[in-house]
Amino acid sequence: MPTVRVGSHVVCYEDSGTGHPVLLISGMGISRSIWWKQTETLSGRYRLINMDNRDSGGSAPGLGPYTIADMAEDSAGLIRSIGCGQMHVTGWSMGGFIAMEMGLRYPELISKLVLVATSAGGSAHVPPSWEDSLLLFPREMENLEAQIRRIYSSVTAPGYMNSHPDDLNKVTQLIRSGAMSLESFQRQVGAVMTWWGVGDQLGRLLLPTLVLHGECDPLIPCANGRYLSANIRGAKLLTYENVGHLPPIEVSERFNRDIVDFLG
Repeated sequence: MPTVRVGSHVVCYEDSGTGHPVLLISGMGISRSIWWKQTETLSGRYRLINMDNRDSGGSAPGLGPYTIADMAEDSAGLIRSIGCGQMHVTGWSMGGFIAMEMGLRYPELISKLVLVATSAGGSAHVPPSWEDSLLLFPREMENLEAQIRRIYSSVTAPGYMNSHPDDLNKVTQLIRSGAMSLESFQRQVGAVMTWWGVGDQLGRLLLPTLVLHGECDPLIPCANGRYLSANIRGAKLLTYENVGHLPPIEVSERFNRDIVDFLG
């Protein structure tokens, strides 16, 4: 996979397809491979740049604590290094945090913004219920595979993974094959937990924006998507009934169609 150096950090990415460039930014604890249901569709229409965040996939591990703003600089540095002009940027969950920071700090690099299952953070953030939060904590004597299967079954719509075992097997295989070290995961968690959010800055985010959110997302409740669409000027909101935190997986065909329709 190609890499670029941004400051002292090395970013790994995939580059496929032709057309207007689209950047995909994944969430916490996962690599670029989580977009497996999007790559064929999007690379058939656009130049698709699918990157690994710090500490994930083929990108270099962090040398110490870092912030969401640092990760936004990684993404912006990648765009500058590729030298293909403005890009459509799609961020999922933590990737949405990074995408919004990019939109505020480097709007000249972005043509359109897609925010998937994400939040403005800070005081604007609507947290999950305490019961749903507990689902994400590791359990005593639980091995990695059991933990992945339990967590990803918990963040999708009720019963989704039971009825789609191939998706659960795929997610488990992807995460196990690129498992992050505990230190790497803790650094990403630290970036999320120390993010001040952008709720009071959304009025300055003047990019054409599409907000996509599952209506029964237990991890980042749908109220967060509604807040984003209400506070980003001209933003379009699409919600998915009976869908949780993983719309790119749970309703991949509709999700892909919605993105293509918006990006043009």
